[in-house]
Amino acid sequence: MTELQVIRATIPMQYADKEKERKKKYYEANKEKIKERCKKYREENKEKKKEQQKKYREENKEKIKERQRKCYEVTIEKRLEYGKKYKEANKEKLLEKSKKYYWKNKARVSKRNKEIRDDLSDSYVKRILIDRTDLTHKDIPQGLIEAKRELIKIKRFIKRENQK
Repeated sequence: MTELQVIRATIPMQYADKEKERKKKYYEANKEKIKERCKKYREENKEKKKEQQKKYREENKEKIKERQRKCYEVTIEKRLEYGKKYKEANKEKLLEKSKKYYWKNKARVSKRNKEIRDDLSDSYVKRILIDRTDLTHKDIPQGLIEAKRELIKIKRFIKRENQK
């Protein structure tokens, strides 16, 4: 770069810094006035803003999904840890809430549990394997779940055949 080009490149930055400083001073001096003007604009243009947001979401569905996925991946450990702490701190409250839900929706819960048993879902088979042991859900590999599922199917088949 020549000396002239360097000078030309630095001049806009100097003006940009001065402009930034001027805007900052103006904002500080007129903070309430600006907030009031923005609030008034938002209230007067609610529908317009809603339409703009809707249009943006429709045009940028993939970009939004990608941003949400990245955010989820970044914060997953933190949220899991928060969930564990919350459960520990609120065991009684959560147990009471669970009982209340069960009694309020007993038919729905029973129907759902029957579906889980009939379908032999992974969570159901894991629960059977864990029952009366020191194992946790994480200790049980998928291969063991599938083997236990087949064993249950065989036992059910034998039981049905003996009832005939």
